[in-house]
Amino acid sequence: MEINYIKGSSSDFFKFVDSINDEDKVAILSHNDLDGLSAGVFLEKILEAKNIPVEYIDFLDIKADMMKEVFGKLKDLEITKIFISDIGVDSIDFEGFSDLRKDFDVFLIDHHPMNQEIADWDNIIKTDSQDCAGMTCYFLGEGLIDAEEWNWLCCAAIFSDFSYKEKKNLEYLQESYPGITYDNISSSTPGINGRKINSALIYYAQDKKYVFKLVKERKLNEIDEAHEIVEEEIERLIDEFPSRGEHHDDKHIHLYEINSKFNVISTVCSLVSKMKVEDTFVFYSKKADGTVKFSARNQGGTKDVGELMRKCTAGLEGANGGGHKPAAAANVKLQDFDEFKKRLLE
Repeated sequence: MEINYIKGSSSDFFKFVDSINDEDKVAILSHNDLDGLSAGVFLEKILEAKNIPVEYIDFLDIKADMMKEVFGKLKDLEITKIFISDIGVDSIDFEGFSDLRKDFDVFLIDHHPMNQEIADWDNIIKTDSQDCAGMTCYFLGEGLIDAEEWNWLCCAAIFSDFSYKEKKNLEYLQESYPGITYDNISSSTPGINGRKINSALIYYAQDKKYVFKLVKERKLNEIDEAHEIVEEEIERLIDEFPSRGEHHDDKHIHLYEINSKFNVISTVCSLVSKMKVEDTFVFYSKKADGTVKFSARNQGGTKDVGELMRKCTAGLEGANGGGHKPAAAANVKLQDFDEFKKRLLE
C-alpha cells in the first residue's frame, strides 16, 4: 500500500525508533477515537518487535492546551521519548506542542492539515487527509506487525475515518473483503467492527484504556452490550433530527443540538450528513464546563468544513477549530456561541 506522505517518511520514523536506547522511557499519546486507538496499537506492536517497552500510553481529546494536561504526568514518569499520533496538535495546540518538543524527544504521525510553521521541523510525518493515522502506522510496521492478526483493525480504522473514500484505500479493503462498496461498507465486516469499537469508546468514555485492552485481546464480543445501548441512542437522535434540527435550506446548512448522556455528536453528524451530501451539517453539544463542542460534516465536498471551523473560531478566546475538508470539529466558550453561529450563517 502506498501512503501519500506530505512530510516525513518511513526512514525518518525508524531513525527515531532506532535512536531509543535502554535508558529511555517511551510514551504514546494518541487520539481517543478508533483511528487514534488503532494507531496506538500498531505503534506499540512496532516497538514490541524492536524490544522497546512502552512505559505510558494515553488517549486524548483534541482541544486547546491538551499537551499541558499531560505534561506533568510525562515528567513524573521521567519519559524521554514520545510518539504522538492522530492529533492535529501542530494546529490545535501549537504552543503546547512546541513546549513538549523542548523537554522531550517527540515524533508526530498525523493526517490533519499541517500548520506551515512546522514545515521545517524534524520528526514529523504528515500524510494526505485520507490516509488515516491507523493505516499509516500499520504500514510503517509492515514486516514487524503480524498482518494476518491485525489487518482487520487497520480496515476498521479505514472505515471509521472515512479513508475508504480514497480509491486506493477502498481497493485495499476490497482485497481483504471482496464485495465492499461505498454503499454497503457500514454493514460490512470492517464497518461492523468499526461501529462496535466506536460505541465502546463512547460508552466507556472515562476508561478508554479498557477498550484499548479489549481490542488488543480481540475480545469484541465483550462490547456487544455497550454497542447496542449506544446504537439505540444514536438512532433516537437521528430520528429526531428532522423535527428538532435548525434547517437553513437557502444556505444548505443544518444545525442540531445533541442532548445525550453519551458523546455521540460526531457519529450522529456523520450518519445524518449522508442524507444530503451536498449540504453542510453542524451539530453541537453544550458542556457542563461552559463550552460548546461542534462537529461538522460535508460529505459531497461542496464546502471545506475544516476551513469553515477555523474561520468560525478565529480570534475567539480559548476556542479552536479545524480538521479535514469533509469532517471537522470546533470548541468555543458558551458566551461565544452566538458569534460562532453568526459567522457560520454568514
